[in-house]
Amino acid sequence: MRLKKTTEQISTNIDPRLQRIIEQSQREVDTRTFETDAESKVSVIAKVKDVEAWSALAGVHQTNDISIAPDKSGRIVTSKVSVNELENIRQSPGVLSLKATRPVKPLLNKTTEEIEAGSDFLPPGTAKEHGGEGIVVGLVDYGCDFVHQNFRNQDNSTRILALWDQGDEKVTGSSDQNGRVFTRDEINDALNSPQPYEALGYPESGPFPSNPPTPNGYVHGTHVMDIAAGNGSGTGIPGVAPNADLVFVELGSDIPRGVEDVVNSMFGDSKKLLDAVKFIFDAAGESPCVINLSLGTNGGPHDGTTLVEQAIDGLLIEKPNRAIVIAAANSYNDGIHAEGTVRQGDSVDLHWQVENGDFTFNELEVWYNGEDEFAVEIITPDGDSVGKIQLGENGVLDDKGETLVFVANRKSDSTNGDNEIGVFLERGLPTGTWIIRLHGTKVNHGVFHAWIERDHPDFQSSFAPPHDNTHTLGSISCGHKSIVVGSYDAHVPNAPLSSFSSAGPTRDGRQKPEISAPGHKVIAAASGTLNGTTQKSGTSMAAPAVTGVIALMLAEAQANDISLTIDQIRDIIAQAARRNPPADEGWDDRYGLGRIDASKVIKVVKEMVPVSPS
Repeated sequence: MRLKKTTEQISTNIDPRLQRIIEQSQREVDTRTFETDAESKVSVIAKVKDVEAWSALAGVHQTNDISIAPDKSGRIVTSKVSVNELENIRQSPGVLSLKATRPVKPLLNKTTEEIEAGSDFLPPGTAKEHGGEGIVVGLVDYGCDFVHQNFRNQDNSTRILALWDQGDEKVTGSSDQNGRVFTRDEINDALNSPQPYEALGYPESGPFPSNPPTPNGYVHGTHVMDIAAGNGSGTGIPGVAPNADLVFVELGSDIPRGVEDVVNSMFGDSKKLLDAVKFIFDAAGESPCVINLSLGTNGGPHDGTTLVEQAIDGLLIEKPNRAIVIAAANSYNDGIHAEGTVRQGDSVDLHWQVENGDFTFNELEVWYNGEDEFAVEIITPDGDSVGKIQLGENGVLDDKGETLVFVANRKSDSTNGDNEIGVFLERGLPTGTWIIRLHGTKVNHGVFHAWIERDHPDFQSSFAPPHDNTHTLGSISCGHKSIVVGSYDAHVPNAPLSSFSSAGPTRDGRQKPEISAPGHKVIAAASGTLNGTTQKSGTSMAAPAVTGVIALMLAEAQANDISLTIDQIRDIIAQAARRNPPADEGWDDRYGLGRIDASKVIKVVKEMVPVSPS
């Protein structure tokens, strides 16, 4: 079998993920096997010149205007679009960039003490009794046990201002947004009933089990929210900002449970992630707000140019007293990154190991300079070359009408001008080592970076060792204005790094993560227990500690009539970073600038208060 060129049927001037969708739709396969819904629509994120003109295009549905792009070149929007109109939509002069959604997945009493966030550690004169009061802490995650006592006030009323379940069925008469929004009053009514979960209708599947069937299922969001802002009413151990108000979004997905999903895997998608972030900021109104995203995947350009990262940057620039904290990722030891240099007329092999028994879909991306031209050759585990795809081409390997491999070599991505190779191995292919051979057709720079997309932990494919563990930050963790957090173990005196905590820098050489926090064996609230706890590890657990510290920062600033821009917030975090570890001065590719210190954060804010004339 050989790769068949499909360039005449499918434009190469669009996102490789969208090229794959078009290829599969042209084969009239069951729409459940790719990223479309039953009506052959696909969720997208776009940068457009004019939102009204975009919404008027044939095939565009359910547009949500998210933010202005940081460079003010257009607006970032999310929408659903008809698959059969994809190419026409992309060619519209008002469409600057069009991207398929990506799946985003969870990244999994010592914390407050180690980062000096408890009231006993904060400086004298601090508005410490507020504990983040007046600040909105937003979370986009999976599983919010609103019944747990750590999220209730002393009168048993809820601390949650709003809970949006994106995965719930669309309610008749609601807006274009999917799911259902539960208000504070509705949650309180449910709490006053003998069966609160059934009364509220959340979670849709029924009450939270005390022993969830999956480690990243119902427990994750409850655990993360408690670290950031639990009040300890049930567990006796408060989180970092125990008096903050809460807004939670249960992340949904327009990617059906098919190719992208595997058994016991929780995921949402990047379109709904942006919808969620916008919803939280809108719900906060004029109140200061910090959002925690303990989510991510491996793919993308890792230079901050994804439309998700541009939208996040735009939302943070839009208003003061806003911050978004993102987990760095847990991929340091996973072998998901490779870097190298291809010379003119030469080639470099990437050895892509797909383990025996892996029944899942696998995806690899290569990013290289827009002034270079690479050809990509695919060699099967049996050693057979199935052909080359030149820059500006795409191709498919099929058997009896069924797609086995899709390859796209896109020239000049619309967000950064670089070239991107996407290789998609469908389910059921031979396992073993696939060789992705990069040929230097025309080389001015030659440097490339490659990433393997995140998969089920039991079936994560990887590059053959030795591994390059740099540049392993998550797909949405490379923006310019977000605050990205690595993980260390607070239970050990020298606070060693967690073995899983991903490393920077970004592909364009910027210093991320910015900061680190305890993320190892963290004990926090467990769903389905009313007042119980569970232990989890991950940068997912480190990020909410920093989220809580920023809530304390914003509360102290608000108490002193200080408004903070995102650049000021980032600078305060940098000034308050603790050393030893990390030992050397300057930035560390996993600790960041150091370990978070709530006490120092508050001191820096207090130093900003104008001195009254005597």
